[in-house]
Amino acid sequence: MRVARDLDLEMPPGELWTVLWDVPRMVTCVPGCVDALELEPHRRYRAHMAQRVGPIALAVALEVTISEADPPRHLRLEAKGRDGALGASVALSMSLDLVPREAGSRLRIETQGRILGKLGALGHGVIQRKAEELVQEFGMRLRQAVA
Repeated sequence: MRVARDLDLEMPPGELWTVLWDVPRMVTCVPGCVDALELEPHRRYRAHMAQRVGPIALAVALEVTISEADPPRHLRLEAKGRDGALGASVALSMSLDLVPREAGSRLRIETQGRILGKLGALGHGVIQRKAEELVQEFGMRLRQAVA
């Protein structure tokens, strides 16, 4: 699955960059994120996610690694995890690009993911729609968090 969205925010890139590194704040913005722990500042994190996709409930511990950071313009992360009960593997990468605008910032969100196992068997269409919904909700929550 692949999702890309642009989000216009009333906050300059430097301030938005600070918000993106605020782990407790980001937990409230990421749909299904139960908690997150910083293992190595600005480098490695552990997050617990819970989501329902169609009839299947997924609970997965994700290892999150920041693979690129170019303050305050670009951030790329990789996340991998497994739900042992379902036998489902999740791998995703996300790029966040901040572009200055006259009235704040444009945040370009690009995400790619792969889900294997029972959840992956639901089919690409179901997973793609869920991914689009999650990115849309993340944008709404982030907009509220910076308001």
